[in-house]
Amino acid sequence: MYIKEVAASLYPWDLADEGVETCVDNVVEHSLVNSVYLVGIMHKEKRPLTSLFFTHNPKRKFYLPEDSRVYYPMDENNFKNTPLKPLYTTRDFLKGRDWLEELTVYGRKRNLKTGAEISHSFFDCEVAKKEFPDVLQKNIHGGIIENYFCCNNDDVREYMKAIYYDTVKNHDIDFIQTCMRLFAIGEPVKAPWFMENDPHNKVGTLLGVVKGGCFCNHCREKATNQGYDWDKIVSDLKELELMANATASKNLDYVMDNHLLMGGDLLEAGFLLENPSLHLFLEFRMKSVTGLLKEINESIKAANSKVDFRYNNYLRYPELAGLDYVAVKDYLDSVRDSDYSEQLGAPDHFKRKKNTILKIRRGIGYDKDLIAAFAPRPNATPELVRESIRILSTLGVDGLSLGHYDGATFELLDAVKQGMQEAGIEIRR
Repeated sequence: MYIKEVAASLYPWDLADEGVETCVDNVVEHSLVNSVYLVGIMHKEKRPLTSLFFTHNPKRKFYLPEDSRVYYPMDENNFKNTPLKPLYTTRDFLKGRDWLEELTVYGRKRNLKTGAEISHSFFDCEVAKKEFPDVLQKNIHGGIIENYFCCNNDDVREYMKAIYYDTVKNHDIDFIQTCMRLFAIGEPVKAPWFMENDPHNKVGTLLGVVKGGCFCNHCREKATNQGYDWDKIVSDLKELELMANATASKNLDYVMDNHLLMGGDLLEAGFLLENPSLHLFLEFRMKSVTGLLKEINESIKAANSKVDFRYNNYLRYPELAGLDYVAVKDYLDSVRDSDYSEQLGAPDHFKRKKNTILKIRRGIGYDKDLIAAFAPRPNATPELVRESIRILSTLGVDGLSLGHYDGATFELLDAVKQGMQEAGIEIRR
C-alpha cells in the first residue's frame, strides 16, 4: 500500500525544551515521518494529556499552557475588521520567537512537508467573557457556553479568517489544519438509573443537542434572514430541553416522556419526524459551518493557493455539531481523523476508528486526502500501534499522523516504523 504522508505534531514547548532539530530528527528516524507541523494556537490543556509526566522532555515534568496563545508573530493590519486581536504567550522561554518559522526552516532542510494547526480554541475564553462576551455561544436559556465561539458572529468570523490568512501568507507551509470547536453538542441523554442504557440507542445523543448551542442573537438574525422561523424553532426546542433534563425530581411533567423515549428503540429518523424544528435547527447549523469553512478556504487560497486546508476531526458524530462532510467537501483539501483508541487499549477492537474513517471517506470522496491518526502514548502498547497501522492499511487512507510526540515513548515511536513495514506501507510523496 502506498501513502503520501506520515505526519507529526510538535508543540512550541517541545521545540524550546528539546530543540527543534532533536524533535524533528526523532520523529523522522524513529517513525519515518515526512511531515511536521506546529500546533501554533493551542487550547488550555495539561500536557502530556494522557499520562502524568513527559517521557523525554529534559527540562520539565509537565506543562500547563496558556489558553489559545499564538506562538508566532502576526500582522495586526490583517485584523482591522474585528475587535479580536491575537494574544501572544507571556512565558519567558517561549515569547519573542517565531516557532513556526523555526520548525519550517529545519523541516525544509530535511525535505519535509510543513504545516500549522489552529487547535480547538483560537482565543482566550476568560478574556472573551470579560471583554467580548457576545462572541461566545449561548445555550437555550441565554447562558454562555465556555470555550465555544459562535461562527455566526461576524467579529468571530473575521478573526478566524484573519488567523488563517496571516499564518499562510507569512510562512512557508504546505498545509494548515484545524480542529476548531464547531457548535456545542451538549451531553447525551441517558436512560434513568433503574433502566439499562442501550448503547445502540442514538436518540439520546441526538436529543443532547438541545442542551448545547448556539441560541444567540447572531444565530437568530442569520436564521431569520435565511427564512427560518427561529422563534418557533427555539420554542419547540425548549420543550425538548425540559424533557431531556427531566428526572424523578425535576421537570416532572416531562419525566415519563423521558423514560419511555430512553427505554424504547425509536430511531433517530422517527424522533426527527416527530420534531421537525430539531431537524431545521440541525440544518441551519450545517449551513452555518459550511459557510464558515467556505470563507476560511477562500481566505487561505487568497494568501497562497497551493496551501492545503485540512480539517482535523475530533468528534464521533460531527454532523451533530454542524459538520456535514458531503456539504463541505468542496471547501476542504484533506481531513485528519483524531481517533486515539490505542491509548485506551482499543476496547472496541478499533471499530470506531474504522467506522469514522469510512464515514469521512464517503463524505469527501476519493480525490481528497484522508489522514488517519493513532496514539503512540504510554497507555498504548507497541502491539496495539502495529495492529492499528495494519488495520488502517486496509482502509484506503492517504496518510498517517502521530498523536502526539510530547507523550510518546521511543518504544512506541519505533513501533510506527515496524507497523508500516509489517503492513507493507510505502511512502510516496
